[in-house]
Amino acid sequence: MLGRLLLTLTVGIVGGLIFFLLGLPAAWLSGPAVSVAGASIAGLQLSIPNPVRQAAFIFLGSTMGSAMTPETLALMARWPISIAGLAACVVGIMICCSAYLQYVHGYDRITARLASVPGALPYVLALAAESRGDQYRITIIQIFRLAALLIFLPSVLALFGYTAESAPPEHHAAPVRLTEVVLMLLGGAAGAYVFTRIQAPAASLFGSMVGAGLLYATGTLSSPIPDWLLLPGFVVIGATVGTNFSGIDRYLIFDTLLASIGSLLVGAAVAFVFAVPIAWLLGLTVAQLWLAYSPGGVDVMTIMAMALGLDPAFVGGHHVARFIGLGFIVPIWLRIGMPRQERDQ
Repeated sequence: MLGRLLLTLTVGIVGGLIFFLLGLPAAWLSGPAVSVAGASIAGLQLSIPNPVRQAAFIFLGSTMGSAMTPETLALMARWPISIAGLAACVVGIMICCSAYLQYVHGYDRITARLASVPGALPYVLALAAESRGDQYRITIIQIFRLAALLIFLPSVLALFGYTAESAPPEHHAAPVRLTEVVLMLLGGAAGAYVFTRIQAPAASLFGSMVGAGLLYATGTLSSPIPDWLLLPGFVVIGATVGTNFSGIDRYLIFDTLLASIGSLLVGAAVAFVFAVPIAWLLGLTVAQLWLAYSPGGVDVMTIMAMALGLDPAFVGGHHVARFIGLGFIVPIWLRIGMPRQERDQ
């Protein structure tokens, strides 16, 4: 177990270093995802134990909480409008991606519809296992979407002129106080525990963000977090995404690759179309809305927001809202227009 963890982290660090030296955005998050995914597809047995993964979520969530100030909390007044746009965006993504997979690649309706659900990976895979859909192709398309967004979206945003350097500057000039950092982590761990007990989505990440965020929002803590301190957490999360490809039939991956790429592009395009007018209406950057609307995982998209200098609370809050909403939307989505014999499976 320890040997496999060390090997996984080593592969991830090498990938992060290469991306960093190439000057790619979010290098220590996307680089490990690429290197570990490639090694996993090549047959290397790599994994990140759940305790290590959860510890990374708590650590990164706590550091996200340090960005919560009264000013950022005031922006929550805009959320109802952007979440209404998100609801329409989710429906648009599912309809367009499903139509693409069904009519371009010839997938059956159940497979196309489950593969088109944006996020909520464990929920979708559980439904796939109990349906007539091709659960292997559904799994590959869903995992590919999650990994590809992590790997390519930062570079796409950079092409549009948005990088972490163009984000609002943070208060790194203030001295780092170790005592406050420890208190921040304790507050984050307490929040993660509470969210886990109530079975909230992405409990470790969002519980720790709320727990530490309350300490910063109330002025109890004010110490900044140096960027270099975040790197171990980024490497662990990036490597975790890459390990999703362990054990998947590599030939089936290549056979499903075109459908995976196409559905990703369709979903990202729909998210962009919805993000542009909502961003203009609310006076926010298109990058922030696009990331909040993109069909990725709750945890990874939120951490990417922090890595890119965007507002993780805004992005994460929208992905949590989408995750919860999908619990109501997907059962309806799987029944609309389906023959009775397919709906009952």
